[in-house]
Amino acid sequence: MKKLMVFGLALAVVLGLGFNVMAAGHMEDGIYTGYSSASDRAYVEANVSIQDGAIVNVELTEWRNTGIAKDEDYGWDEFHEAMEVLPERFVEANSADVDIITGATSTSEMAIEAVEMALTKAENVRYMDGRFMGHSSVSSRGGLGVAWVTLEDGEIVDVKLEEVQEQDGERVLKDEDYGWDEFHEAREEMPEWFVDANSPFVDVYTEATGSSNMWMEAVADALSKARY
Repeated sequence: MKKLMVFGLALAVVLGLGFNVMAAGHMEDGIYTGYSSASDRAYVEANVSIQDGAIVNVELTEWRNTGIAKDEDYGWDEFHEAMEVLPERFVEANSADVDIITGATSTSEMAIEAVEMALTKAENVRYMDGRFMGHSSVSSRGGLGVAWVTLEDGEIVDVKLEEVQEQDGERVLKDEDYGWDEFHEAREEMPEWFVDANSPFVDVYTEATGSSNMWMEAVADALSKARY
């Protein structure tokens, strides 16, 4: 098999993933979204990535009551420190139990609460049986991954992959005439990888990195639609 032991999934969609009902304390691989309780002014959203049962990345966003996220223009240094430092603390602790950032107590507490919710989702997730379609985000080259994922008894039993490309101002599926052998090989082989792994987290196919990442994202999106 042509594989690289590299995980390159770049999710741009907000997802909550996992498989079946997990035992307490076990975190299933996936990307989970959690939210803090909302104050009169704001709340925090946390997107927590779990790989091999551990936290590997945390992305935090604080949303104002105006519906606009606080960004680099927000004039409070401690807030920006919290947004930068807290994710590192969550990863290092592999937990939501971390120290707050002095001067950003409210943001810190909301971030901890949001991560706690995300981790709760990682410990107890169920899936409906059926066939679900997922899409990746659009790549810088205008490509889009599409995946059909079939679940039986909460497990992946079949995956079909396609890729859309820009052509003459329209989006069309890449077909057998597309001149890149590794793309076709990856499209044929990767469905079995997803089934064997029972997960959207698989290896990147050598020389088809872009397609591999889009298909992982698309499978993850399909699974998010099956989640309840």
